[in-house]
Amino acid sequence: MNPPPPVADRSRFISALEAAITLSSEHGEHTGLLLIDLWNLRVINHRHGFEIGDYLLRETQQQLQALSKLPDNVYRVSNKTYAFLLPRLTHPAFVALAVNRVQRTLEESLIIDDDILPVDLRLGLAVSRGSTQSALAMLVRAEGSLAQTRQGKPLQIDEAIQEPPVAERGLPLEQRFAEALYDNAFELHFQPKIDLRTGRVYGAEALIRWHLTDHGYVPPEELIALALASGRSYELTRWVINRALRYQREWKEDFTLPLAINLPADLVSSPDLANMLQSALAIWGTDPASVTVEITEGAVIEDKEAGFHNLEQLRSLGLGLSIDDFGTGFSSLSYFKEIPATEIKIDRSFIMRLLDDEQDQNLVKIIIDIGHLFNLDVVAEGVEDSATLDMLRALGCDIVQGFLFARPMPEAELRAWLRGREILAN
Repeated sequence: MNPPPPVADRSRFISALEAAITLSSEHGEHTGLLLIDLWNLRVINHRHGFEIGDYLLRETQQQLQALSKLPDNVYRVSNKTYAFLLPRLTHPAFVALAVNRVQRTLEESLIIDDDILPVDLRLGLAVSRGSTQSALAMLVRAEGSLAQTRQGKPLQIDEAIQEPPVAERGLPLEQRFAEALYDNAFELHFQPKIDLRTGRVYGAEALIRWHLTDHGYVPPEELIALALASGRSYELTRWVINRALRYQREWKEDFTLPLAINLPADLVSSPDLANMLQSALAIWGTDPASVTVEITEGAVIEDKEAGFHNLEQLRSLGLGLSIDDFGTGFSSLSYFKEIPATEIKIDRSFIMRLLDDEQDQNLVKIIIDIGHLFNLDVVAEGVEDSATLDMLRALGCDIVQGFLFARPMPEAELRAWLRGREILAN
């Protein structure tokens, strides 16, 4: 069987997108960038074999190529994501027709038979609106859109069409992002986690924030997409880790607070991951047991061998390991049992519907029982009211976080919040 098409050279793809934007702008027209993600391809590979997955990748490429009729408009940009360029749109609203046609064509052509799990397509979209914004800025917006649909939210076509592009907001965002990395211009905010078994503060999750004086806070998903699109995910994560551990050292005289730090999916299989964390622990003199790294469910499956090896290395360093958004990814126990986790976090989408949906109540109970079966702590995020808290306590959840207790807050506010709970002395 023929192999799937290779992942495109990044510079070639960016150059093609830049050329499409320039050509459309010169004619007073618009460019669309559609990202098509075969979201559950990992599950299909696991359940039906990689030959089926490779067939689906080839068929996706062929169908997109047939729709485009131009060879330079279709690119496989990651293991399971394609980019489809839509140049020279005479009106930005025409992108909706193109999106519907692409989605309908792929949904019909990617059906193999009733015994094969159907492909779950997730789409991301950005429209140039006739501007000469950079290809990278446009890719960032498309990645941000895709991040939303990967969380189960609908594709916001009207928003993609109507939103002013980055250049029109006076934000050469990719340039300012590079400067922010150089200047350490990001912030960490912290959301406390409460141990339901003791009623005490269990720790906090460290969350990156980026504030622009002329724009306000950049949405976290846009910041992460920008780091990924610009190839600087490693640098941004290194900044987060070192800043978080530096805070922990500064806190030592007053209190000890374990921290959870998110790792982006593209770094889970990176050969440099363990060394980055080991170096940071050594620089700041941090007890590894006071740090938990969070990964999403599907992150390790992109490259199973390297991913599992990295996670074993992190555990050997003494770090905790949390599986974030549990219940929304591959959810295969054959994979799950191989991950050396210490904690799982129930996705907030289940928590939001907990009081109204009996099925979600049953799912949350199952997740809690699975966690306890594997001797893991179970965390629920997105707890916003007392009734939900009571339900989680009754179901046996160990740890909670959410607006009911505190929103993510800057370090100074965290100190005041902890003082109010008599964790900090005067």
